[in-house]
Amino acid sequence: MTLQANKLLGTNLFIDDYLVKESRGLTRTTHRPEKLPEPFLRREESWHDGPLWFMKVVRDVETDLFRAWYNVMNSPGESLKYRYAYVESKDGIEWERPNLGLVKAGGSTRNNLFVGPALGWKGCVGLFLADDGPGCADRSRRFKLGCFRPETPGGIPPAGLCVAFSPDGLRFTEHPGNPVIPFKRKDVQDSRRVQPEEPDYEYTIGDIIDGCWDPLKRAYLLGCKIKQGGYSGKPHYYAEGRRRCVGMSTSKDFVTWTMPRLIVTPDPRNGLEEFYGFKPMVRGDLYIGFLRVLRDDLPADQGGPVEGIGWTELMTSRDGREWTRYQEPFIDREPKPGTWDHAMAWFADCITIGEKEYVYYGGYSAGHKVGDRGVGLGFLRKNGFVSRDAGENEGILHTPLVQLGGGTISVNAAVRDELRLRITDDDGGAVSGFDWADCAPIRGDSVAHTVRWTGDPARLTAASVRLEFRLRKGELYGFDVTER
Repeated sequence: MTLQANKLLGTNLFIDDYLVKESRGLTRTTHRPEKLPEPFLRREESWHDGPLWFMKVVRDVETDLFRAWYNVMNSPGESLKYRYAYVESKDGIEWERPNLGLVKAGGSTRNNLFVGPALGWKGCVGLFLADDGPGCADRSRRFKLGCFRPETPGGIPPAGLCVAFSPDGLRFTEHPGNPVIPFKRKDVQDSRRVQPEEPDYEYTIGDIIDGCWDPLKRAYLLGCKIKQGGYSGKPHYYAEGRRRCVGMSTSKDFVTWTMPRLIVTPDPRNGLEEFYGFKPMVRGDLYIGFLRVLRDDLPADQGGPVEGIGWTELMTSRDGREWTRYQEPFIDREPKPGTWDHAMAWFADCITIGEKEYVYYGGYSAGHKVGDRGVGLGFLRKNGFVSRDAGENEGILHTPLVQLGGGTISVNAAVRDELRLRITDDDGGAVSGFDWADCAPIRGDSVAHTVRWTGDPARLTAASVRLEFRLRKGELYGFDVTER
């Protein structure tokens, strides 16, 4: 894929190899969030078994509060298995459950449950919430909620992806045409509301959904669980020959959706591997996916009961359709027995605060269907998901041809010795004023080192050039280009 006509504005990350034409002496490292020892959400009320990691976190620009919406699994004896809850925070770390007084549970309305879509016999599961902001055209639809309504006895109401809308994020009105993506393939084929994309699976969409707003295509992007047959073996909690896989759908209006298309399937080298959906996110012109991996055939402890383990991996895409998976844990379960996230560590959401990423994730103590559940928090440097690292020996990274637009370049790097950049033409010769010696050496740790040359970057406005990074003892995460 050529970059010759592209201007590199905004954030550019080295998670994938799209901006790596050549690399020598560098290793690729996936960085894991530094987790707090205890969850900030866990079972506290008698009427629920614990919070689920289906979660959306935003920082409200009007109130400056952190707001989070999440799923709750209720205790046996409650009328519904699933409900939706809401919490607030001043710093994104310490959270409070406001008494909303909107929904009755455990015989009282003194709780933090909010009014979601009209619920089926089990309630709705999964959560894709989009906040279009206070400047959206229709304030009554500022908040958009997608959820999965499970199949009911007799099929009424129909199962599938349901959507609802709200002006405040607490009182949602269900779309009258739900489900907008029917659960069963035969129902999709009979529906004109969904455009098919050659499915090869029995069920159209599963009960795990996530999503984001895609500013590149100006559309909503939905990640979901899809069940597919044709495999060998039987997972612990699933049918013989079937596996949980990952699909994707898009919509311009949150009502009319493309039919989910399969994008990630289990690697046959990894035994009885499955996926519990994934959450997409856009940084610069890169799509990042957080893939929840499930091994239902493995115990949390050697020789212990086989109840399943899980972790989170990264995926990337440059077009939102074709994805690359990186098979090393990004969020891993805690190896120490007795910890709250000993069995599972599944991504929930991520927001950038200052120079850090706040990474929210769900933890399971004992297994897939057993033990306690909670939601915790980890910290990562801003855009610090993956770095290209050099040790004592010098490492070199060359980009393909790019256009810089004559703007300022800043580099996200932790440098213990020295980092320099030079700019070359298509033939590999240094552009005058932008050679190694023309670059002021970069040292120290910063998410935004400003790069300074003796040459004026304004000269490069229309030029197709290459960037060359030369690093010793450090980690290079990416760079930002600000248009002049």
